[in-house]
Amino acid sequence: MFILPNISFQFIATNQGGLETILNPFELYTLPLEDWITSGVNFIVDNYRPFFQAIRLPISFTLESIQSLFLAIPPLIFLILLGLVAWQIASGKIAIYSLIALSLIGFFGAWEQAMVSLSLVITAVVFCMVVGITIGILSASNERVEKWLRPLLDAMQTLPSFVYLVPVVMLFGIGEVSGVIATFIFAVPPLIRLTNLGIRQVSEEVVEAATAFGSTPRQVLWEVQIPLAMPTILAGVNQAILLALSMSVVTSMIGVKGLGGMVLQGLGQVNVGLASVGGLSIVLIAVMLDRMTNVVGSSNQVSWKEQGPIGFFVFGSNVKKIIGVFGVSIILILLVGSILGQQVPIVSTTSTGESLPGKGLVVKSAHSSLLEERFQTEVINIGLRKLGYKTPEPKQIEYTTMHLAIGQGDLDYTGVHWEKGHTSFFEKGGGEEKLQKVGVITPNLLQGYQIDKKTANQYNITSIAQLKDPKIAKLFDSDGDGKANLTGCNSGWGCQLAIDHHLKVYGLEDTVEHDQGSYSALIVDTIARYKQGKPVFYYTWTPYWMSAVLKPGKDVTWLSVPFTSLPKQLGEFTEKDTSALGINLGFAIDNIRIVANKEFLADNPAAKRLFQLVQIPVDDINTQNELLKEGENSLADIRRHAEEWIQNHQEKFDGWIEEARITSNNVSQE
Repeated sequence: MFILPNISFQFIATNQGGLETILNPFELYTLPLEDWITSGVNFIVDNYRPFFQAIRLPISFTLESIQSLFLAIPPLIFLILLGLVAWQIASGKIAIYSLIALSLIGFFGAWEQAMVSLSLVITAVVFCMVVGITIGILSASNERVEKWLRPLLDAMQTLPSFVYLVPVVMLFGIGEVSGVIATFIFAVPPLIRLTNLGIRQVSEEVVEAATAFGSTPRQVLWEVQIPLAMPTILAGVNQAILLALSMSVVTSMIGVKGLGGMVLQGLGQVNVGLASVGGLSIVLIAVMLDRMTNVVGSSNQVSWKEQGPIGFFVFGSNVKKIIGVFGVSIILILLVGSILGQQVPIVSTTSTGESLPGKGLVVKSAHSSLLEERFQTEVINIGLRKLGYKTPEPKQIEYTTMHLAIGQGDLDYTGVHWEKGHTSFFEKGGGEEKLQKVGVITPNLLQGYQIDKKTANQYNITSIAQLKDPKIAKLFDSDGDGKANLTGCNSGWGCQLAIDHHLKVYGLEDTVEHDQGSYSALIVDTIARYKQGKPVFYYTWTPYWMSAVLKPGKDVTWLSVPFTSLPKQLGEFTEKDTSALGINLGFAIDNIRIVANKEFLADNPAAKRLFQLVQIPVDDINTQNELLKEGENSLADIRRHAEEWIQNHQEKFDGWIEEARITSNNVSQE
C-alpha cells in the first residue's frame, strides 16, 4: 500500500526536471497565435485597406447627414419634434419623459455631445437592422447558415470590445465612422439571434395553414412569419440600441466625440463631475430609447394612426384639426428659418495678403486622453494656423491608436511623443518607414517612483530596493494582502513594461504588487489615502499635475533604484541615462517630441520647420497643469492658456512662424 508513494517520491527526487516538463508540456511549445494574427491583419491592411476605406463611404454619408441635421435643429425645436414623435409611436408619458430627459442634458451643458452620440447610435442601429434582420431571416430559413453563424455570433458577443478596436482603426482609420463599425460589431449579434428565434417560434400550424391556402414561401415569410415575429425582432432592436449606447465610452478611445468622450475626458482629468454628466446623459438617453422601442414592440399596442398627435388632430374635431395645422406650420417655419439662418458665409481668418504656405490645407492632430497634453497641441496648432493651415479639433485617443493612425495618414502629427518611452508605439505605427520624429518640444522629463515624505523620513526609505523587506512593504499595503500596493500606469504603456521589469529584476515580486488600470482613476485613490494620512507608493512623471498636488520635496520624495535595467523594447540605457536629481530614478530621462507622418512632412516643409522650432519649457507646462487642477479645465480655457503663453513669448513665436515661411519659400523656389 506504501510502495506507490515511495516510488513516486523517489522519481520526483531524481527526475524533477523531466517531471515538470511532463506536468507542464506547454513550456516545450506554444502556438505563435499572436504572430499569426498580427501578420494576417498586417497583410490585409497592406493589401486591402482601400477596399475597407470604400466601405466607409455609405456609413460616413449616413452619419454625417444625421449628425448635421441634429446639430442644425435648434434645441427647442428638436425637443418639440422629439416629443411629438415619442407621443406618436409610444405614449404621452414617454413623450414627457423624453422632453424632461433631453432638457436636463441641455441644462447639463452636454446638448451638442448628446446629439453626436445620438446620431452615432442611430446610424449604427440602422446598419444593424439592415444587416442583422437580413441575416437573421436567412439563418431562420437555412439550418446550415444557422449552424455556421452560431460560433461567429458567440465570438462577437464574448470577445472584449477593446480587442477589435485596433484592427478596426488599422482598416478604417479613426473617428466616428470607425466608432459606428465597432459599435455595429458589438450590437448586431443579439438582433440576429432574436430575429432568428422569433421566426422559428412562429407556430408550424400557422405556417402550414398559410401554405394550404396557396401562399408562396415568400408570402409566408413576409405576410405570416415576420409579422408574428415582430415583437421578438423589435426586442432585438431594443438590445442593439442599448448595446450601442454602452459602446459610446469605449469608442471614445479611438477619437469618437460625444458623451463617451466626456466620460473619458473626465476620467483623464480625475473630474468626477464631468464624467458623471456624460454618464448620466447616456443613461437618460438609454432609458428614453428603451421605453420607446418597448412600447413599439408591444403586441397590444393600438394602431399608431389612432394615437399621438395624428390621432388627436386628424380624428378629432374640426377645432383640433385647425389647431394642429397651425401648430405644425409654426414649427416648420421656425425650423426652416433657424436652419437657413445658420447658413452664413465662412470668412477666412488667414487672408492677410501674405503668401501662406499652408493655405487651404488641413492638418489633423491628436493627443492622449490626458487633457494635460492639450496645451502643447494648441500652441502648435495656433502656429500652423498662422501659416495658413486649417486645424480641426485634435483627437483624443490612446498612444497605440494615435501612432497607428499617423502612420496610415489618418492623422498628420502628435506633439506628445515621448522619445524613449514611446519607442514601441513608434515601431508599431510603422517605424521610420512611415513616421518621423521632429524637434524637441520639452527636454529632460523625469519618471520614477515616489512615496510620502512622512513615511520616508520615519523609516529612512530612500530606495525601492528597501521594499524587499516585508515589514517595509507592508507599510504601503492598501488591500490587506501584506504586499505593497504600487499605483502603476495603463496597460500597454511603456511605463507598464518598465515597472513589471523592475519588480522582477529588483526581486520585489513577492513583496510588491503592481496596480494597473487607468492611471487617472488609480491616482485618485492614492491622493485620497495620502489626505487620510496613510502611506502612498506610486509611479509618476513630469510634466503632470500630480507634482502640483503632491509636491516633491515637501509632500513626497523620489525613490532611487539599485541599478539601471529596462526592457529591451524600450532600448539600451546606462546609469547616466536614468539619473537625475542626484539619484538613479530607473527610467530614462526623456524628451517630448513631435511625431508626424513622413509623407506629410515631405509635402509641407513649412509645417516641418515649425515642428523643429517649437519649444515649451517643462516649468511652463507644469504651471498650465496647475491651472487645470484649479478648475480652468475646459477646452476654451486650455486654448486661452496657449494664447496667453504665446503672448508672453511673442517675439520667439513670431520668429518660428517667419522662419517656417522662409523655409517654405526656399523649397518652392528650388
